[in-house]
Amino acid sequence: MEKLLEFEKGKLSDENSKHYRFQCDCLTAADAMDITVDEVHDGGKYFVLTMDFRGMSCWDRIKYAWQILRGHWTWREFIVREEDTRHLSDILNPDKKYSELP
Repeated sequence: MEKLLEFEKGKLSDENSKHYRFQCDCLTAADAMDITVDEVHDGGKYFVLTMDFRGMSCWDRIKYAWQILRGHWTWREFIVREEDTRHLSDILNPDKKYSELP
């Protein structure tokens, strides 16, 4: 896990926000998952999980789109590295407040 950014309310953003990047166990450039956690009222958390296609070749994107058009189920697989499981668990833990995040 790599902490990419942390915004504090009033400095560069109108809300508190933390951005993390997790690398898939395969360690390819295309397989990364970004998690954005925004603070909501009373220290609660709001999550956005993102996996993008920037690292995929144009041909791979066309093949992926073709599978969708044909009605075949398509998905991206993400295997969390063992050393990142604790961090991911801490971020997604509903009992932890925003201020307790790593």
